[in-house]
Amino acid sequence: MKKIVLTANDDRGLDGEMAMHFGHCSHFVLAHVDADNRVTATEVHPNPYAERHEPGQIPRFIHSLGADVVVAGGMGGKAIEFFRQFGIQVTTGARSGVAETLDAYLAGDVTGLAECDHAH
Repeated sequence: MKKIVLTANDDRGLDGEMAMHFGHCSHFVLAHVDADNRVTATEVHPNPYAERHEPGQIPRFIHSLGADVVVAGGMGGKAIEFFRQFGIQVTTGARSGVAETLDAYLAGDVTGLAECDHAH
């Protein structure tokens, strides 16, 4: 079982819209995926730090959810480093919808990592 967290702009789960900036998304969708890449369950968690956060707060929150992977449209270097310390894989390059992004990730079409170039 793998737990994949995706950034979302709403609380609609797999039917939602992806958030392109990790730190300011309103919600996280946690997808439980089995060994055959089938989604067995989903959870939606509000981002407790959407309005304001200190470095490391959101990665710690994602880690507390038991995530193995986080998929976002973009992410800053500090967050990427925190995730690496927690052993959580980071992938950037999202599609417009949460389900579409998850499907693309599971198919190997959303891979890699591109760091956002901004200060926060």
